Amino acid sequence: MMWDNIIQIKDMGVHCSSSKLVVKAADEAAPPEAATAEPTKEAAPKPPLIGPKRGAKVRILRKESYWYKGVGSVDPKTRYPVVVRFNKVNYANVSTNNYALDEIEEV
Repeated sequence: MMWDNIIQIKDMGVHCSSSKLVVKAADEAAPPEAATAEPTKEAAPKPPLIGPKRGAKVRILRKESYWYKGVGSVDPKTRYPVVVRFNKVNYANVSTNNYALDEIEEV
């Protein structure tokens, strides 16, 4: 019956006119198949590189940059696509900066 799963709750010292708790039994889940199957080790292909190649000379197009219209080289030691290293340093004594792909052009 429908009323088998409804339990009346009466707290001590608390007077509620309609406190109900509905409890429903869930079906037992089957064991996951991934645990029983052997894992496959397939090498995923690397995505194609975007932007200029590492070590390429690029011109900076970002107007608010200290190196605007300057030329630098893409840093070959980083994993980010466009980190540019310059010969001269800015006011904070920094010689590298990150740029978006639309803020540089290859020279």
